[in-house]
Amino acid sequence: MTHFRHKALAALLAALLGAVGINRAYLGQPFWWLPLAVTLIALPLIIGVSNWYQTPSFFVAMVPVIAGFIQALVIALMPDQQFDARFNAGRSQRNSSGWDAVLIAIASLLIGAALLMTTIALATQTYFEYALKVSS
Repeated sequence: MTHFRHKALAALLAALLGAVGINRAYLGQPFWWLPLAVTLIALPLIIGVSNWYQTPSFFVAMVPVIAGFIQALVIALMPDQQFDARFNAGRSQRNSSGWDAVLIAIASLLIGAALLMTTIALATQTYFEYALKVSS
């Protein structure tokens, strides 16, 4: 039988380690390794590059990072009964999350939104700098 899965811990793992899929492994989801594969492919292509924050590899690496924050928000805001029905089926122990899930949701929203806006701003800047370079 599988171990009991805590909702707040799953949300925290998604926020902190979502880019490598640890939260997905904790929840027993299939293809948990997919974010890890994307991160492992993209990161070596960034290391040692000047203006690394403007490389396509950086933007690819940001996809699992931002997805981790989104998944943390979804997990933290999921009703306890729904979480238990999905991830703790057949167990008598139930989640009763309180402020821990709320605080994780708030932190995930703040940090995830800031990262998403920064990534969009960098992508826009990179696109227009490239367009100016090509047109001149």
